[in-house]
Amino acid sequence: MSLIKQIFEATKNNKIAEPFTVSQLKSWISQESICKDDGTKYAEKSVESILSNSNLKNIPTSNKNTKQLRSRINRFQKAEYWFE
Repeated sequence: MSLIKQIFEATKNNKIAEPFTVSQLKSWISQESICKDDGTKYAEKSVESILSNSNLKNIPTSNKNTKQLRSRINRFQKAEYWFE
């Protein structure tokens, strides 16, 4: 299952609270040992990239990721994300 689908499922199953930050997402990935389908770990840049590539703010774009995330900067100056 793709990383974005795993993140979506985790939000629906209340394993990740929305909105979430990159740091919270990375903690979840580490704690839950989330891996690619082949069993390898996701690179940190892959985690950051999937959020950017799936963000509705990044339309139009040449990447093929489904745009399904909203984002904003919170009061701590950190980007936070949630599903549309």
